[in-house]
Formats: sequence, structure tokens, C-alpha cells
Amino acid sequence: MRLATVEKVPQTTMNPRVKTDCWPTPEQELLLRAALLRGPQVIAAWDEWRSSVHPDRLDAASYRLLPQLYKNVHAHGIRGPLVDKLKGVYRLTWYKNQISFRHMAALLRSLHDLGIDTLVLKGVPLVLLYYRDYGLRPMADFDVLVRRGQALTAVRFLQGSGWVAADSWPETLHETYLSVGHGFGFRDAAGRRFDLHWHVFPECCRPDADDDLWDGAVTLKIDEVSSYTLNSTDHLLHVCAHGVRWDPLPPFRWIADALAIINGSTSELDWQRLLAQTEQRRLLCPLKAALTYLRDRFDAPIPAEVLRRLKNMPTSRLERIEYRYKSRNYGAKPFGYLPLHWFNYLRLEPGAGSKYNLPGFAAYLQRLCGVNSLWRLAAYAISRRARRAWRATLEVAGRWAQTQAQKR
Repeated sequence: MRLATVEKVPQTTMNPRVKTDCWPTPEQELLLRAALLRGPQVIAAWDEWRSSVHPDRLDAASYRLLPQLYKNVHAHGIRGPLVDKLKGVYRLTWYKNQISFRHMAALLRSLHDLGIDTLVLKGVPLVLLYYRDYGLRPMADFDVLVRRGQALTAVRFLQGSGWVAADSWPETLHETYLSVGHGFGFRDAAGRRFDLHWHVFPECCRPDADDDLWDGAVTLKIDEVSSYTLNSTDHLLHVCAHGVRWDPLPPFRWIADALAIINGSTSELDWQRLLAQTEQRRLLCPLKAALTYLRDRFDAPIPAEVLRRLKNMPTSRLERIEYRYKSRNYGAKPFGYLPLHWFNYLRLEPGAGSKYNLPGFAAYLQRLCGVNSLWRLAAYAISRRARRAWRATLEVAGRWAQTQAQKR
């Protein structure tokens, strides 16, 4: 019953292509179709996926979809040993989420005791409001938004409670980062991850960027602790904008999340608000790509008028360049993540699009990295590159040692 006992499995060799964009591979799309569609299409997709993929060698992103795959194929009358294994994954997810949500509720209660407002993002509200089943969506972390003015208080509380930086960058959280960043990941001694946000979208980090999202928020109760979350319309925009971008772990789970919101909303989606929010935040390119994909590949009930208006809304050349860069493997490109900071800088600083604003960008990077001079910024960049190279060397050495041990 291997599928039920592992949380993440190594990348499979079933698809030798190097993934260069944010969209699912043919095998991953087969999995999505078997997990999300209805009727005879499910059986056809299941048969094709099962014949082309070894279930015990799935990539980690595909593994996340297995609980939904189980629920859907079982509902369509499909049985067998593999379905029984998928049931084990579903039950394990249900168990882990039950425990995790209790820890989440306790942490929210502590933040509320300090007078901090919270708005829960991503997985938790998706599970509670749209999937309505603790077993359908595995979660590796919790994402919580606080108001910008309360972010430093929340950070100090987490640091004082034993939470430490979860990511290699930024390695430490400093006050200048709060003025230009959007969030920071923490982890505790038990390995739980908590992502604190003070802005919902990394592209929108002005002080008042989230005021209308807070104003439109709805209440959410987690294990008897009340909080807030985005309304269905804003949540759909967040899922799509966050999903249609490249990531080392392919984020195609956004497709299932978006369909869960579209099909599972208890009230009608406000398509007019969606268009207005998208235009205001200059996220037309990713939203247009996401909704078109959902309509064309999964027959999502998206009004034709919405797609027409998205198509006709003007986008700047910079927005199109930004979308193309973010939706492809920028990790393998010469400048890597640096252009992402450039795009965010241009969005944050009025009039920063001038070609003479390189000094302004350097000052922005200093705030981002928490250094007070260009020399310190250069030293910081060099030391980070050296540490990355050292970590990569250790990983290669570890894999080599593991291979030698297996040969013996």
C-alpha cells in the first residue's frame, strides 16, 4: 500500500521532457480529467492514465490530485486494487487535515488575542467552503493574511513562539522587507509551515492594495475559531493568478481549485467584480489564459461575455512581457528570479518605468535584502550564490552516496 504511506514521491521518469512552462503535461492533464470530469469521459481518461503512468512513481504535483481521483472514479463505479490504494491516500489526507486544522485554529486564536485581524487564504477555505471534504485536498502549509499595519506584531509573535524562517530567501525577516515584500514563510519544530502574508498578491504591495479585499471578505470558522477569507470572486482571481505561473513544483492543482470555486460557490460569482479587480491589479494576462484554459479543456461554465471583455481589455507591453516570463521556467534563465523583482518594483513605484530608474531599482533591492549600501547588496548577492552552490554540491554528493549504498 505504498501510495497511502508516502506524502511526496520523487519525480517520475515517465515524461523525459524538461518542463518549461506552467501548464500540465499530457499525463497530468489525463489525471485532471479523470479526477474532475463527469460521465464516460472519466472512465476513458482513467483507463488511458492508468496505462501510461506508474502510480508509485508519480511526480509530487500529481500526487496531490490522488484524493480527488479516488473520490471521482469511485463515484463512477470503478473498483480494483489501485482504487483501494487511492482510498488510502484519501483517508490519510483526511486524517492529516483534521489534525492540522486544529493547530491552525490555536494559532489563529493566539493572533486574535493580540488584536490581530486574520484572513485565511488558499487551502483552508478551499477545503471548508468549496471541496467540503477534509480528505480531498492535501495541504503542506497554512496561508494567513494580516493587515499591513499589524504585520510586524504578527512576525514578532511568531518568532517569539519558536517559528523560524522556512525558506532560503529571505533568510531573515527585517522591517524594510515588510515595506516591499508580500509575505514570509515560517516553520516550527514539528515541521509545520505557516505562511504569513500582509499582501494577497506579490504584484500588489502598495500600503492600501488589499483594502477592498478586506472590505469584501466573508467569515470563516475553523474548529470554532472565527476568521475571514476572500469572497468567491476574489478567491477565484487569487487562485488563477497564483496558479498560472511557473514553479519548480508544477502548480496545476490550481485547475481543480478554480473549478471547485466555480462549481461549488453557494452564491453567484460576481463576474463584473472579477473583471474590475483584474483590471485594477493589472492581472489580465494570467486571468485570461486561466479562464480560457478552463473553458476549453474542462468546459467550465464561464460566460462568453466575460472572456470577450477580457480579450478586449488593453494590456501594456510590460504586462505581456511579465506574464510570458512568469509562466515559463525562469529558474533556468540567466537572470533567474531577478526580473520578478524588477516587475514588482515597476508596479510598486509610480513612474518607475523610466529607463533612468536603475538607481531606484537598486534602492528597492536594498530594502528587499535589508542592506544599507550597494557594496553590502553586492556582498549579499555573492554570498547567497556561494551558499546555493555549496548546497547544490552537498545534494549531488548525497545522491551519489545514496546510489553507491544501493549498489552495495
